[in-house]
Amino acid sequence: MKRDALIVLIGLVLAALPLVADSYWLGLLTQALIFGGFAMGLDLLVGYAGMATLGHGAFFGIAGYGTALAITRWGINPWLAAGIGIGLSVAVALVFAPLVVRVRGLAFLTVTLAFGQVAWGLATRGGTFTGGENGIAGIGRPSLGLGRWDLQDPAAFYIFTLLWVVLLTVVISRLAASAVGMSLLGIRDSDTRMAALGYDVQARRATAFVAAASVGAVYGTLSTFFNGFVGPGSLDWRLSAQMLLSVVIGGAGSLWGPFAGGAALHVLKTYLTGQTELWAMVLGILYVFTVVLLPGGLASLPHEFRSLSRRLRRDCAASPLGLDPRTVRDL
Repeated sequence: MKRDALIVLIGLVLAALPLVADSYWLGLLTQALIFGGFAMGLDLLVGYAGMATLGHGAFFGIAGYGTALAITRWGINPWLAAGIGIGLSVAVALVFAPLVVRVRGLAFLTVTLAFGQVAWGLATRGGTFTGGENGIAGIGRPSLGLGRWDLQDPAAFYIFTLLWVVLLTVVISRLAASAVGMSLLGIRDSDTRMAALGYDVQARRATAFVAAASVGAVYGTLSTFFNGFVGPGSLDWRLSAQMLLSVVIGGAGSLWGPFAGGAALHVLKTYLTGQTELWAMVLGILYVFTVVLLPGGLASLPHEFRSLSRRLRRDCAASPLGLDPRTVRDL
């Protein structure tokens, strides 16, 4: 309950940002929340189940395309269309999960990459139905019937997105702290031992896969509504790679680290895209530095600071200068 209260408290603080931020920053922060939340959901699969994937962006894009097609091709109400898009993505995950969780490591990475590229190929070769390489534009946002504070307003959509982020973060946090989440950590460390203890390893992996896909589907729909557009880029392996990079930089298995990593990487990517065409190389260099200098990601920083403080106190105590270790206790 304390963790839930902390999440809600942080959400309330973030809800005050429309009072000081203009529409540009609100739009950027909305997208940062979306990609941060997507990375947090992916951490259930990567950090908890130990299954790195390069195809999970497909569920983000499938939900977006399902929503967009329902609105633009069949004239369905945006609220119902969102349910159709999310439901379609989750249904695909339910069908695909029992098959893909049979493999691990490089084989799992390769199969998920192939799955994502198949989805990308269907979108780009779908002709006028999917919009091909041009995607689908003109996707209207749902209406709350609140006049100025309808979802067309940047501040209103930011708050709407934040509400979903808080809700999903509470759900993910509870799932991670539950017996299922703990068993996923055990499977990550030793699946043979967990199987010997009587756990259905493949079923637990499939649960993590579908849970991560479901989170990605919700955020894919939010992204589609925010942009009023969905294109093949939302299915591309590069989005999956960006999310996987977010998990690694943030710290796999920490939840809050991948959220911070996903949000920060989106802001950084937005800035770099306007400054240089080599932004992908910059992100790659950032990944290398993180793996080499901070293997545990951003989430390991508190531990690293505590370790540094203990080493400094120990070194000062052993110093021939006779420094009192209490002089550096606050480092």
